[in-house]
Amino acid sequence: MPGGGNLLRIRANYISGTAISGVGGSQTTFQLDGVDVTDHHQGGTNINTSIDALQEFKVQQSAYSAEFSNAGGMLNATTKSGTNSFHGSLFEFLRNDKLDARDFFARQREVLKRNQFGGTIGGPLSLPGYSGKDKQFFFFAYEGMRERQGLVFNNIVPSAAMKTGDFSRAGLPRIYDPLSLAAGARIQFPGNIIPANRISPQAAFFNKFIPTPNSGATNFISAPARILDTDQITSRFDRRITDKHQFFARYSYHINRQNDPNSFPELGYAPLQTNAHNVVGSLSSNLRPNVMHELRYNYMPMIVDLIAFQQGVDINGQAGVRGFEETRRPGVLGAFPDFSWSGYASMNGSAFDQRPKTQSLVVHEITDNITWIKGRHIFKFGGKFRYWQPLFTDSKQHVGQFTYNGANTQNPASPGGTGDAFADHVLGLPRQVTRAFPADTFGGQARYWHFYAHDDVKLGRKLTLNIGLRYEYSPWLSGYRNQLGTFDGTNAKPLVIASTTDQIDQSSNFAVPASYALFRDQIRTSSQAGLPLSITATDRNQWAPRIGLAWRPFGENTVLRGGYGLFYEVESSGNRVNNNVVPFKLDETAFNDAAIPVRTLGNFFLGTPLSSTAAPSLGAALTHARMGYDQHWNVGVQRQLNATTVVEIDYVGNKGSFLAATNAVNNPPAGAGAIQARRPYPRYGGINYFTQDASSTYHSLQSKLEQRFSKGLFYLVSYTWSKATRFANAPAVGGNTAWERALAGYDIPHNLAMSSGWELPFGKGKKFLTNSNRVVDALLGGWTTQGIFVVRSGRPFTPTVSRDISNNGIGGQRPNRIGSGKLDSPTLDNWFDKNAFTIPTNFTYGNSGGSILREDRFRSLDFSIFKQFQVTEGTRLQFRAEFFNLTNTASFLAPNPNVDVAAGGRVTSTSNTPRQIQFALKYTF
Repeated sequence: MPGGGNLLRIRANYISGTAISGVGGSQTTFQLDGVDVTDHHQGGTNINTSIDALQEFKVQQSAYSAEFSNAGGMLNATTKSGTNSFHGSLFEFLRNDKLDARDFFARQREVLKRNQFGGTIGGPLSLPGYSGKDKQFFFFAYEGMRERQGLVFNNIVPSAAMKTGDFSRAGLPRIYDPLSLAAGARIQFPGNIIPANRISPQAAFFNKFIPTPNSGATNFISAPARILDTDQITSRFDRRITDKHQFFARYSYHINRQNDPNSFPELGYAPLQTNAHNVVGSLSSNLRPNVMHELRYNYMPMIVDLIAFQQGVDINGQAGVRGFEETRRPGVLGAFPDFSWSGYASMNGSAFDQRPKTQSLVVHEITDNITWIKGRHIFKFGGKFRYWQPLFTDSKQHVGQFTYNGANTQNPASPGGTGDAFADHVLGLPRQVTRAFPADTFGGQARYWHFYAHDDVKLGRKLTLNIGLRYEYSPWLSGYRNQLGTFDGTNAKPLVIASTTDQIDQSSNFAVPASYALFRDQIRTSSQAGLPLSITATDRNQWAPRIGLAWRPFGENTVLRGGYGLFYEVESSGNRVNNNVVPFKLDETAFNDAAIPVRTLGNFFLGTPLSSTAAPSLGAALTHARMGYDQHWNVGVQRQLNATTVVEIDYVGNKGSFLAATNAVNNPPAGAGAIQARRPYPRYGGINYFTQDASSTYHSLQSKLEQRFSKGLFYLVSYTWSKATRFANAPAVGGNTAWERALAGYDIPHNLAMSSGWELPFGKGKKFLTNSNRVVDALLGGWTTQGIFVVRSGRPFTPTVSRDISNNGIGGQRPNRIGSGKLDSPTLDNWFDKNAFTIPTNFTYGNSGGSILREDRFRSLDFSIFKQFQVTEGTRLQFRAEFFNLTNTASFLAPNPNVDVAAGGRVTSTSNTPRQIQFALKYTF
């Protein structure tokens, strides 16, 4: 099932969005040559080996062997090795926008120039005076890609008149003067126009970076080209030491260079880069005819480097925005800040991704397995040691994050139809602003020890059992330079910071001197508190039983299969060790919540330095927590209808327990008055515990009909009917203690996929034209067609209100629901019925639930046709023509979910690409 997320092509989690049988994509495991190449920071992998370098590939799910760890599905692959004869390939795949269709929202066909090229070669590795035949072999693969891809942005932006304060156009909300408050009401600006002398000079400066609509009255559409260059190599050496001992080593290197355009063209481009290496060594030994031993070593370092937009330019200084002088990143003069306006596209330069930032991940892994065949039993047992160190730098909100929601131009006495977020901006009155010290190196490390034993036993000709038990010692990550802590509000010194002594590392990060000076009276160390360095005590109860069966009670053509397995999830380094506690961080979110606003864009923090009055947010680790796990179970039947056709129906379920989540504890109750002063702990901003108390369920009926290749034809039809839900803390629906059970973001009730291939019956050796001459055979023979058709339900989304109705700083609050919200005939301008929702009264929460509406269903038909040319007896040339989204059918992403803005319910982007055509040549020898 598809996942979601704004994933960069150069990041490992770009391919982690696919949920398998109800487990989120971040938990999917990528195994290559028997070692784990997953990036366990956020999921995915950067070791994306060329398909021409793969020998075998399969997807595993549900109750697999105790040999394997991790909770999600597994993509398991092995690379090719050399043989006694030289074999290889050369290939070139070409896409060009001249062959393609225009994106649904684009004004003209976007740029696409994509060249994917490379080759492989393998064979015996001989040296002078030494023949490698039957003894040692090599294999080498290279693949490169050069892509210039137009990215279609369909942004809702203010008009040129609105930038000058003119909101008189029909359909815009009424805007009121925030300085005219009297008896709880404000006076509307005459003609709905802000006087020129009231326009903020800082807002006028930033307005130069906001494009003017070029499609209708509200939309700016552009398609700047993203630049992406990738190179990868895979090299492998195999050595038959003796008849009993074999060794192989593989080295993979991947470099991805990306240059991203901003959706606001004046902000330009931002360069990004990833370097990933993987070194693997394996020794396989036949200790006895029935005993095999395998030892593997895996080393995987990776570095990601992300640059901000306008990095190196003091944008705030040029604009006259004060309050960010002390938060500049050392060595970086500045970058473009972030602006968010309810009902309009955001203008993001730095804080949206906390750029500039780096990620440096290192893995050392040793696995040891023994297989023992004894009578009806195949025993396998072994273990794994894994050292993982994820380290990061980022810049947080070092140049500011400015949020507007229309609160400063609404009429508080009767807010309906009043107030506009961009009008607030023109006046220079943000609703809230966040600033923070940037972060130097932080992160964590851990050493894992896993052990397992497994037995595949044949109890008879018809019944096979698979029984296994796995134990995992997976401690919680400890902080790099002990940058980790928790919060205990019952203690006079509530901040507990990791340390083996009564002192903390005061040189570990940029914020520490200022932060420690402010909060030293609040701090004690884990040594003083009697807690471990990891703060969270290790969960030592990570036992994972596995059992499966295959039973043929009705003969060889029918198999009943079932199984159960418990699988532990991997802790994300994006949580507890992600620079979340004082004194290693220092940030502040201030609110314009006075009746008459006094905080302005130019001087929102009223001249007060962050290092003197900050009320920082905290992300606290729990002192005790269970490691998250998923229970998988499945039962089904497979029936062979004939020699080539198989039908299979399975019930597949999954229950996730103690899953990673957060619990809020410092949001004030809904009500009037300044937010910060009403917090339970007013010295701090938002406080969230990183908990393990979310849960999930997944139930599905999975079916497939497959005909293996026979008489030139194969096909596969699969259909899944499923439901996935998640239960977690949800402050937006009721404050700190509110919980919600809702459909998971990856819930796809219906998913149909059909694929087929047909080797056309023309040419030599075929049914037709079998005796044709070489010219006819070259033209008409050797053609094959393939097609893939996919249609699935749209993902769920949640209607929200744009403003802080409850007045507690919580985003994504809900409206009241008075109808279904669904439309029988939705349009791109009105995807759902906004009239089915009302705005809650001030200082209350709405009753609308989560994930109650759906985006458009996804539809795609891909088609390819290719021909084989026999060049010589051992060489072939293949021509391919491939058509992606052949019918050029647009599938749409979720609309703007806000029910209280003009842009609410409007769809502005697609979930698929327009039709693209690719040509390829591939030469194999």
